[in-house]
Amino acid sequence: METFQIRILPFDHQIGCKQGQSLLAAILEQGRYVRYGCKNGGCGSCKVRLVDGDIDQGGSPLALSPSERAEGYALLCTSVPLSDCTVDASVMDLTQDEFAAGDQTLTFLAELECKEALAPDIRRLYLRLVEPASIKFTAGQFVNVDLPGSREFRSYSMANPPSDRHHIELVVKLMRGGVFSSYLECELKAGDRLRLSGPFGRLKIHLSYRSIVAIAGGSGMAPIISMLTDLAQKDNSRPVTFLFGARREQDLYFLDRLESLRKSMPALETVLALSDERPPGWHGETGLVTEVLARRMSTLKSYDAYLCGPPMMIEAAIPLLIKSGVRERNIYFDAFVPSGAR
Repeated sequence: METFQIRILPFDHQIGCKQGQSLLAAILEQGRYVRYGCKNGGCGSCKVRLVDGDIDQGGSPLALSPSERAEGYALLCTSVPLSDCTVDASVMDLTQDEFAAGDQTLTFLAELECKEALAPDIRRLYLRLVEPASIKFTAGQFVNVDLPGSREFRSYSMANPPSDRHHIELVVKLMRGGVFSSYLECELKAGDRLRLSGPFGRLKIHLSYRSIVAIAGGSGMAPIISMLTDLAQKDNSRPVTFLFGARREQDLYFLDRLESLRKSMPALETVLALSDERPPGWHGETGLVTEVLARRMSTLKSYDAYLCGPPMMIEAAIPLLIKSGVRERNIYFDAFVPSGAR
């Protein structure tokens, strides 16, 4: 089997990568560390710039913006070399010691305290950390959850704020035929233990004078509710507009939590949108959440945007946000790619 030589800048370190192997797998296998997360091309944590050589890159196109692709950026987890390559990992802001130390990702043992149906296809898992008993993370990050009895894992964003450091709260969208979904519904019960790793991801609220518009759909509520709660606990005064889109009224959830956040953070406005029906007495918006965004917020200059949820929603929202005045570099997102890493 052919082996390609991969040079990694700015560390000027060279490794071998077997034919068909991802660059990320080769780096971790050979005792070096780079930032990564979902290993599926969805989170963008393992972004580097291809300096020289050819690669075959898969994964979600959303993890890299059009301008980043034009500048030669790539994702290590979905990049398979077709020749000897040179990649620059400077964007990861790693030190030489971190790179040389190997993968130091933390592993946690957690016990399920509560499993709750939030919507027909949405489940809430509230886990108590057992070993170690606490986690330090940034609102917006996610963990990988091992599927018992296999080598598979799934990635889920944390819905609890960083202040609740002894627990992990997850919002899981059930996938028809999904291995983890089937396990969650049929086997997982209170008292069972799961092994987690993390935290991963670079999504977070950035310090800024700009107002915030946040958009979510499905289980994308999780990182947004974590970030909003964290903002409220820090006495945020920046104007925040949160738009949450669902198909039907029964698909809405965390409404009491959103109401509590509005009371504790007056700068927050929440907008709920239903795309498939308008039940009697409905006082919210109708249509796709992107259509609601266009109607309500035509001008978004001096805004930061945070998007979490289905790739189609994010793909539709990004050009609309840019057209409305949000600078591309001020759009932050986590696309919940429905595949083996979710």
